[in-house]
Amino acid sequence: MTEYLYRYRSLDSSYTFKELENLEIYFAKSDELNDQMEDYMNIFWQGDEIAFRGLFKHYLYVLSSVYYDASIRNRKQKIDPGLLPVFLAVDINEKPEMETTFKSIYYEFFAPEGISNLPIKMSESNKKYTADEILLILKTIHSFAYFVVDSMFKRFDRGIDVFKDKEHKEIYDSVKYNNEYAELIEILNNPKTTKQEIIDLINKKDLERISIQKFLNNKHKSRDTNNINILSFEFPEIYLNRIKRLLYENHYIACFTTNYTNEPMWGHYANSENGICLRFKTSKNQIDMCPISEKYGYQKLDFYKVIYSTNYPEIDFFGSLGCLQYNLIKDFWLCNYDRTRYSICCEKYKNITEWREEYHKKAKEYICTKSKNWIHEDEYRLFLRDSLNINQSEKGIIAKYKIKDLDAIIFGRKVSSENKLKIIKIILKHCQKEKIKDFKFYDLYYSTITNQLELKPCSECVYLQI
Repeated sequence: MTEYLYRYRSLDSSYTFKELENLEIYFAKSDELNDQMEDYMNIFWQGDEIAFRGLFKHYLYVLSSVYYDASIRNRKQKIDPGLLPVFLAVDINEKPEMETTFKSIYYEFFAPEGISNLPIKMSESNKKYTADEILLILKTIHSFAYFVVDSMFKRFDRGIDVFKDKEHKEIYDSVKYNNEYAELIEILNNPKTTKQEIIDLINKKDLERISIQKFLNNKHKSRDTNNINILSFEFPEIYLNRIKRLLYENHYIACFTTNYTNEPMWGHYANSENGICLRFKTSKNQIDMCPISEKYGYQKLDFYKVIYSTNYPEIDFFGSLGCLQYNLIKDFWLCNYDRTRYSICCEKYKNITEWREEYHKKAKEYICTKSKNWIHEDEYRLFLRDSLNINQSEKGIIAKYKIKDLDAIIFGRKVSSENKLKIIKIILKHCQKEKIKDFKFYDLYYSTITNQLELKPCSECVYLQI
């Protein structure tokens, strides 16, 4: 249990003063934090034939839906990669006219033996497929998936038979009956295949797809090719990045440390000591916070210690679809098209209480794991989920704390007397309101006796006889 936790803040903007005036802590989005691996998920895909077929079915549906919007509903609107309809429920209700077309797309896509056998071979291997391996598989099947979607919508919506174009028919047949589908899974399932060989395969596949991309761009010279490029080339990467949202809600993080003498942290987070360090008292590693609205009162949030590791916790994709309702998991993801057979992965959700408990445990592990490169920070975290974002700012979430939990403020060596006095007055105003008399203000200094950063009573406080 930690008695004190510290939070470094810069004074290079007025926002820190506002935080002190309102007794607020800013919870940042993961992509705002300094570790570029902050939002990395170590996802693996492992399941039976129905589960993998469900993955391809979902991929096809999202591709079909985006194509339908961009090529039929509103051809002038550019595709927003951040708005792919991966959650399906609303999208399916809004586009009932897609049902017949998508059924044709689905069965045409799985007609070739090479593609139909993909889910079977993936299941039989009992392998944990990584994100890069799934990306390689999606890149390999994508050209055929796009041509199926394109040809079906043109036939059903506009009565166009694209196969009258001889060159188009030749390319379609070449991707439909591609021998690489079966070969790819054999390569991935072979224990002798090296990681570098897989990376080389991904790069090779991109080069092959470029030739198809050139063909499509030439066919649409008079049109804006932004949507065509996304649909026919960039889609696998966009899709794989987007479906992470099916696993865990967005989360927001406030960072603390056990150490106020960490020079790199003073440099990085407190503007090279032209900043402050807030010292918070912890009770059972908890703190009272109000992340929604004061009328709902304060709640106890736990501080979680960050784990520094070379390995990130594994996330089972088919067993972690926590942002979806169970009926959508069971009746779309984990069943065949006719809903007559269900995946064994449904068993993972059978006891929903136990599943939910394990799910949240995994979420904490995922949020609180960082690379060993950051071990010097000795970090603790508070985090909030999307469901608590009523007090959300433009970027993250603002939450209030109580002055009784803020024990002291440490001023960096470059903080001006003017800023010190300004901060002291802000804090004393809070203390007077709550009748707190033992709040402490410190100056940081470097001791030549201990050869490290130390604390002494703030000189401005002494001057004011506080």
